[in-house]
Amino acid sequence: MIEAPTLPSLMGKERHRPTRPIPPTASTSSSDQPVEVIASTPAHAALLLEYAAPLFPVQLVAEPELIVRLQPITGPAWVLELLALLDRWLASTRLPCARVRYHGRSYLIRAPIDAANLTTPDLAAIPT
Repeated sequence: MIEAPTLPSLMGKERHRPTRPIPPTASTSSSDQPVEVIASTPAHAALLLEYAAPLFPVQLVAEPELIVRLQPITGPAWVLELLALLDRWLASTRLPCARVRYHGRSYLIRAPIDAANLTTPDLAAIPT
């Protein structure tokens, strides 16, 4: 009977795997950077301040644009809280999107499509 050759064991040897730095993400980075939401009108800014105050430390900054500055709380859950807040705010103001800045980057958060507002054309009304 022929036996298969035995391969050398790798158990005793440690393999060095090169590691590369992982860039910080919103869920892993420290929350020392504020999140800035640009509001188009004072009324929109006031509503966002009202919604955000129970969730985040918040302030209104009047630069060339109205900016609502939110200070994220510790832990990864703040990202979900922020997205839920923006979803509620966009639905209340009927804005199509929100411009958000965080860690030197800009984001465009779109409002969800409201299926109730979608209409299909009445095919009987279309002239043939």
